[in-house]
Amino acid sequence: MLRTKLLGSAACLLVSGLAAAGLPAMAQSGDQGARDSDFILEEVVVTAQKRVQNLQDVPISVSVVTGDIMRDAQITTVTDLGNRISGVKVNRAGASDSLNIRGIGSGFNMGFEQSVATFVDGVYLSRSQTTRVGFLDLERMEVLKGPQSTYFGSNAIAGALSAVTRKPSQTPNGQASALYGFSDGEYDVQAAVGQPLTDRLSGRIALRKSGMDGYVRNVRMDKDGPNNDDTQARLSLRFEADDLDINWRIDYADFDDKHAEFQEILNCPPAPGYGSPGVGCLSVISAGNADNRLDYRTSTGDSFFKLESVSSALNIAWTVGSHTLTSTTGYYEHDIHRFTDSPLLPVAGLTGITRSSGLPITQLEKFHSFSQEFRLESDKGGFLEYMLGVYYDKSNLEGSLSYGFYFAPFWSRLGGAVAPNTPLAQRASGDQDQSNRSVFAAGTLNVAEDFRINLGARYSSVEKKNHRETQVGVGDNFGRFGPGDEVSAAAFAAFTGSVGFPAGDYAITKRTDDKFMPSVNLQYDLTPDAMVYASYTTGFKAGGWAIGNSKDFFGPETVKSYEGGVKAAWFGRRMTTNVAAFNSRYNGLQESTSIANAAGVPVSVIANVGRARVRGVDLEIGVHMPSGLSVSANVGYLDAEYLEYPNAPCTQLQLLARPTGCTQDLAGKTKAFAPEWSGGVNASYGFDVTSDVRGQLGAWLYFTSGYYQQASIDPLFYQPGNAKLDLRATIGAVDDRWEVAVIGKNVTDKVTAGYRSVMTASNAVTAATDRARSVAVQVSTKF
Repeated sequence: MLRTKLLGSAACLLVSGLAAAGLPAMAQSGDQGARDSDFILEEVVVTAQKRVQNLQDVPISVSVVTGDIMRDAQITTVTDLGNRISGVKVNRAGASDSLNIRGIGSGFNMGFEQSVATFVDGVYLSRSQTTRVGFLDLERMEVLKGPQSTYFGSNAIAGALSAVTRKPSQTPNGQASALYGFSDGEYDVQAAVGQPLTDRLSGRIALRKSGMDGYVRNVRMDKDGPNNDDTQARLSLRFEADDLDINWRIDYADFDDKHAEFQEILNCPPAPGYGSPGVGCLSVISAGNADNRLDYRTSTGDSFFKLESVSSALNIAWTVGSHTLTSTTGYYEHDIHRFTDSPLLPVAGLTGITRSSGLPITQLEKFHSFSQEFRLESDKGGFLEYMLGVYYDKSNLEGSLSYGFYFAPFWSRLGGAVAPNTPLAQRASGDQDQSNRSVFAAGTLNVAEDFRINLGARYSSVEKKNHRETQVGVGDNFGRFGPGDEVSAAAFAAFTGSVGFPAGDYAITKRTDDKFMPSVNLQYDLTPDAMVYASYTTGFKAGGWAIGNSKDFFGPETVKSYEGGVKAAWFGRRMTTNVAAFNSRYNGLQESTSIANAAGVPVSVIANVGRARVRGVDLEIGVHMPSGLSVSANVGYLDAEYLEYPNAPCTQLQLLARPTGCTQDLAGKTKAFAPEWSGGVNASYGFDVTSDVRGQLGAWLYFTSGYYQQASIDPLFYQPGNAKLDLRATIGAVDDRWEVAVIGKNVTDKVTAGYRSVMTASNAVTAATDRARSVAVQVSTKF
């Protein structure tokens, strides 16, 4: 268990070496007679270039959400955050989740590293499902769009999410909140307290307990889901001296989510032209549970998701003369146990199999990583400002998928190799070791007071080893089997050759990918409050292997990206306008999609797309008026398409006509997870009730045009455009000592799905429904 490793992880690190999206932070006052200067835009500090800068001075496209704004908007997950930022899509699904920025992300397979990299206090977290850990006691979240090769590692090829936690200080402070949702039983209790321990040492503790009863009704099971019960905790210490700043933290998370994947069933009965219902769809129809629409009602099987993780970071900044040496040491590990059942029931008399489900699937994943970075940074203000650094990480991933093939009499195809009515299951697993070695440098040439040239470069070498194993045995209700339950070698060969997933190891089990990635950025100050910039950036992500039910492997992915923008403040800094135009070309884009194999089981197909292009414009506007009204908006236009994809997986309709060896050419077609328009608008109005009590009304409208949710560009996997509205009304003390809020999310109850995939043994579709309308009350305090 990971709990037993908490102290060991902490000791290992100590020995190794000691801000709604696009919404600017606004200064506000509860005094009716406030000075005019109290209503100007507050400076938003970011570390997008690994040094402290004003957001408006950073020559890249970055959105910042402060911790206070996330608390006010009840943004507690990356999915919540992604809904409010243009060009960002976060989707929870199956064996892995998917993060996409500007139409680029990693697909749904355990073997993928993320194109959108996640960092917490500078420590890289490579696994997609780490995004399920909510935002506990954050100072801010920075969302960087486009390749981030110099400052954020070689695999941040599409963008980065950089979370900065709240640090302990010599000033005692704390906060607490409790939320309850009436519609779906949501609860969220958080508390954080920090105080000095000595005149140089301070500490902070943060805790969170959250969950819900669920919003999707399973009529087959007479239960609601997802039924979550999640726990998070953090301990932070900080030591401060004249020339030394040491920050250490350790996080623990334990997720126990029941009925976690109650996906709805669509295209059942099939639409005209899709033929007769398959076995999967027939089982739903025969039970009288088919409704063929998104309505928070389903008849799928049961599911659960369990995650236990430990994450730690040690950041040391030591100032020596005119230089600062920074060390960042990171450790992360998790155990994941995921199970999904199927509405497919073995039909008595047809198969004779006595199991609870036709296709149970169990996923197990163990992962751990260690990373170390050193950076040497010069002072600011001279003609040349520079930074030099080295980076190393090492990780191991053990992942497996176990499937029970109980929904059809497959033993009849095995020529007597197994007895009739044998419940056959198959397990496919991978064991991957990876190491990354990088050197990087960045420099700023202050050519003139108003003109700067920013140069950057990184060289990375990524080594990977991976081995695959498959076994077939007599399975249980979870699709699993033990060492003594394996079938004979003849039965194994017959099963994998005619029904199951391919047997054997990968054709290639070791690879090394390396790349030199230069970048250049020109920055010119038009006025003290307006700046223009233009940049050229390159990026790279190493190749790898699918882990699970295929033997697919893929090569590296590269990008060349151009971006230009203008950042400006107006009317005494009461208004900001940031606009960026970009054009990126990706070669060898790593892509995946889900199709059904010969047995009707959903499998992930992975390959390198020849070429893809993404281009568009991002616009952010923030306005704050002396009356207490604040308005902000972020809008993104995206034109993302495949330039070369000759062997793409087919649509469901195409597979009916060509069930064997079907491919299609997607050149010129829109990329998956790339809506043409997306973004959000926020309005907030604060007013004094009395001299000590203040009220506030807020609204967040976020929208997206339609987009495909599989790389096959299948109309069955298309999410139509939509707009959702959140509302918030609060009353509280002017000094934030107490506050009571009523929060409504998706108040118009717009029904959408974040993910769609093929249904087992059917041309039907399963869809993961997004959260329904919810209304909650939140009580909070600061001290």
